[in-house]
Amino acid sequence: MTDEPERQELRPQLRDERAPADGVIVVRGGPSSIERLREHAHRTHDAYLLDGRDLWGISVFCALDDVGPGSLNALLQRFASYRVVHLPTVGRVIDAGFELLPSFRRPHFTIRLAGDDDPTLARLLGALGPEEPNPYHGGKRRP
Repeated sequence: MTDEPERQELRPQLRDERAPADGVIVVRGGPSSIERLREHAHRTHDAYLLDGRDLWGISVFCALDDVGPGSLNALLQRFASYRVVHLPTVGRVIDAGFELLPSFRRPHFTIRLAGDDDPTLARLLGALGPEEPNPYHGGKRRP
């Protein structure tokens, strides 16, 4: 008998929608490193399967709308506790060889990884781009 929790199938949690356009901004909160990405990929792996197979992934949000909860402005406000964020485009993530799964509630996505090896995570870190200051950190929007 094992104490490992049973992993859930993610397929029922995927939304039926088209992939976002290449120019859509992806929002990932907080500073990232290979180790932090590995930790988050393991959380997904430990919690979910996709079509009965192992799933490695990290959570992101996409700025799908110009206004409202799916807008970049609203997402940055949502991540106000993060001093920095990563803001790559969907195209940059896809060009690096990753798939975006429309998971859970809009505008959440899971970036699907092939595994948790250093080369994959380094490629993802590169695709996320540099850390950028979150203008809403600390509860105030900076000019």
